[in-house]
Amino acid sequence: MGIAIQIDQKEGWDVVRYIGPINEEAEVHLSQVLPKLGPKCVMNFRQVEYVNSCGVRGWINFMRNLEKNRQVVFEECTPEIVMQINMIPSFKGNAQIHSVYSFYSCSSCSHQQSVLFVDGKNLPKSPDDEIPPVACPKCGNQMEMEELEEEFFAFRAAA
Repeated sequence: MGIAIQIDQKEGWDVVRYIGPINEEAEVHLSQVLPKLGPKCVMNFRQVEYVNSCGVRGWINFMRNLEKNRQVVFEECTPEIVMQINMIPSFKGNAQIHSVYSFYSCSSCSHQQSVLFVDGKNLPKSPDDEIPPVACPKCGNQMEMEELEEEFFAFRAAA
């Protein structure tokens, strides 16, 4: 699948939905989007398939230009995006993180699901905050986050 970028308006914000991989082709697509964006941008990552090293370079270049005179928010960050944010601070730049997905699995029935953590609701304020338990919708047992919580939410230490 290729890359698609959709831009919608919501309450005075440009909502940019990135669809596909952030790879060696990303920079070309992102450079075409940049002139279309206003002073408030939400970057939605729900449909990002994966991120490779060439994509990281292109994304960082895009963020350097995007942040000039703009307020930027990241939403629906996939675990792949969270991993990049935690490893490479310039991937996020000065953007605020509004929401992230984490994968959970049930050791009793093997059910797996994504859980959305939203700022001001269930997204921890720091990596050390207690995460509320997630009950398995199939068997009722407590599910486990597939990542180490402290490492996954490390980006909150700088928030």
